[in-house]
Formats: sequence, C-alpha cells, structure tokens
Amino acid sequence: MSLKLFHVVFVTCSTLLAFLFGGWSLARGGGYAIGGVAAFAVGAALAVYGVWFWRKIQTPEEERRKKRKLFRTVGALAVVWLLGAAREASACSVCYGEAEGPMIDAAKLGVWLLYGLVLAVQLALLTFFLHLRRRSRNHHGPMEPWWTDVKEAREP
Repeated sequence: MSLKLFHVVFVTCSTLLAFLFGGWSLARGGGYAIGGVAAFAVGAALAVYGVWFWRKIQTPEEERRKKRKLFRTVGALAVVWLLGAAREASACSVCYGEAEGPMIDAAKLGVWLLYGLVLAVQLALLTFFLHLRRRSRNHHGPMEPWWTDVKEAREP
C-alpha cells in the first residue's frame, strides 16, 4: 500500500468517525451536544482537507472519471444513511439492560477512552508529518546517501 493510499484511507476513516461520533453525541443531547458540534467541525475540516489532498494527487482525466463515479454513489450512500438512522435499530432497556447503572456508565467511559486514544494517535501522526515537513523544508541541497558516513574497516 502506497503512502498516498494510506493517507486517503486514514483521512476517510477519520472523517467518518468524526461524523458518526458527532451524530451520536447530538442524539444523546445535554452536555454531549458540545462534543457533537466539535466533532462535526472536525469532520468538516477533515472532509475539506481530504478533497484538497485527493485533487492534489489526481490527474485531470482521473478526476473527471472519479466525479462521474461519485455522483452515482451519492444516492446509494444517502439510502444507506437513511436506513441506518432508524430509531427502531437502537437497543432498548429490555435488550441491553437498565437505562442507567454501572454497566452504562462503564460503556460511556469506554467510548470516551477509545475516542481519546484515536485522538491521541491522530495527533501523534499529525506532529510526525509536520516534523517531516519541517525537516524537508530546512534541508538544503541533495541529500547524501547514508553510506557516505560509514567508515570502512581497514584490513591489517
């Protein structure tokens, strides 16, 4: 898998995760609404960045072909979104247990922990790529091969 493809897949997954978390937070209401709005803002920023990056790596011919495919899949994605948003699919207290209690509190904390871990990994990758970008800008001239620094052992 090339680095470009990995980047596209990673940004796409991050965008979907941000939007799904934002929807979940807004559905919960209360104090979660702030996190939902923030998640939607992050998701929108990731979507804009993803489109920008995708256009940067595409040739004009590939871009036209991809736009035609995109318009065909938008309808299918809308149908899947509408079917997945049904309230009947949510678990009730009979299926899941009590509406409040220690198990629900533990599940909420688990969700926050996983969200924090994903955020930490994304921040680590962002800082790593910014570090690489800074190093590439600060480097002047062609890079010497690594073996020029290796001293050969002299035979007696």
